[in-house]
Amino acid sequence: MKLIIAILAVLFISLQYKLWAGEGSVANAWHLGQKIAMQTEKNSLLARRNQMLEAEVKDLKKGMKAVEERARIELGMIKKGETFYQVIE
Repeated sequence: MKLIIAILAVLFISLQYKLWAGEGSVANAWHLGQKIAMQTEKNSLLARRNQMLEAEVKDLKKGMKAVEERARIELGMIKKGETFYQVIE
């Protein structure tokens, strides 16, 4: 009888060890959940960025307004007949 109790105790302790400290443990599952939450947040930020870039690409493909705006802001270009004013503070 003592042998059976000892075997059951060892089995119980080994199962508890796997539950709390081994691979696939509660702590491991909690850490994986935290990593999933962080990655989901990063993915949502990147998805928003991709949507903005996609909208910008569509604007550039459709018309000249977006191209003109980029030329004015990034390259400092002006159209013929326009007067350029620079305000210095």
